[in-house]
Amino acid sequence: MNKKEARHQLIRSLVTETKIHTQLELQEALKKNGVNVTQATLSRDMRELNLVKVASDDSHYEIHSVSQAHWEQRLRFYMEDALIMLRPVQHQIVLKTLPGLAQSFGSIIDAMQLPEIIATICGDDTCLLICEDQEAAQRGFEELSKYTPPLFFFGDK
Repeated sequence: MNKKEARHQLIRSLVTETKIHTQLELQEALKKNGVNVTQATLSRDMRELNLVKVASDDSHYEIHSVSQAHWEQRLRFYMEDALIMLRPVQHQIVLKTLPGLAQSFGSIIDAMQLPEIIATICGDDTCLLICEDQEAAQRGFEELSKYTPPLFFFGDK
């Protein structure tokens, strides 16, 4: 386990076992456990772990978990309404969308954590999904194709 994974595991434990009310409180709890992090790193960790502040009399952080089914449903909705093109190209997958929606697609695909896709780069109307090799790109393309509407035209391969 690398340092980041160990830190994430510790953050999960701290948040589930005790009520953490502020980011500073979490930073101090980490420090007590021998982990020093900058505010920027901690903010990024909190975002990656989906920590949300629960509004109540005793506001505190909790891990907000969203099911895989939620992301799949969301992707299917976006594919039906805004997908223009989906195509594997060498070790990548190109995804074209209606203007302004590429980053939404990228966020959903990132949240799904498909093993074939190692990175997403999105502009205004295009996502480039980077895979390890051509075979992974083909598998990723086939997986994403499951969420496209029937009779969707994929373009030339």
